[in-house]
Amino acid sequence: MNLHLATTAALVMALGGIGAAATADAAGPGTSTTDCVRLSNGPYAHQRCTVTHIEDDGSVWTSVYYIDHNGQWYLPAD
Repeated sequence: MNLHLATTAALVMALGGIGAAATADAAGPGTSTTDCVRLSNGPYAHQRCTVTHIEDDGSVWTSVYYIDHNGQWYLPAD
């Protein structure tokens, strides 16, 4: 399970350049924050997670991924 999480975390960071954000909640350059929100209640609830990363040059990148009710991470179908 730890290998799966580490691999998925690397994928999320690699995809972090998909979109730029106007603002970020991260503390400063070289930092990342992850905020997850539960999408529904019940036994099959999913979570939507947003990763915000601030590069050393000040540019801000965000990426989104989901976690299903089994704990599996997946990317949005956009």
